Amino acid sequence: MMASPRCRVRLDVRRIVGMLLVAPLLLLAGCDRAPSGEGDWEVAIQGPGGPFGSAVVMVSGDGVVDVAGRAGTRVWSEEVEEGEFRAVVIQLGSSGSADFRVRVRDLGDPAPSVTILQLADMDDEPVPVTSAHTLRHRR
Repeated sequence: MMASPRCRVRLDVRRIVGMLLVAPLLLLAGCDRAPSGEGDWEVAIQGPGGPFGSAVVMVSGDGVVDVAGRAGTRVWSEEVEEGEFRAVVIQLGSSGSADFRVRVRDLGDPAPSVTILQLADMDDEPVPVTSAHTLRHRR
């Protein structure tokens, strides 16, 4: 016995409604989540008085393992307490970007805290650190 056209329409509507309910769940399941596991946060110093030739920074946070150079910078760092590093960042090239990396145990944890203690321009002249100086973090 064949289903009536009215019954077939009802089945098609149920199928469409079912797909509309399931589709967003599938999309959410496939979305990128915050990375996890060991990795690096990239940090860039920005603000007036740049380009910067060097900086002294304090880096702290749960799971901070090391501070290292990035993109033409050299870093000397020392762990002063567990998870807290004091680092000197030296810009080696002429790009004027005193960028560095912070290695952490888990990228899923909150970003490490970075405080600028001292800044110098490309001629090694001191630059006063102000609230206008900011740090850009990215994974």
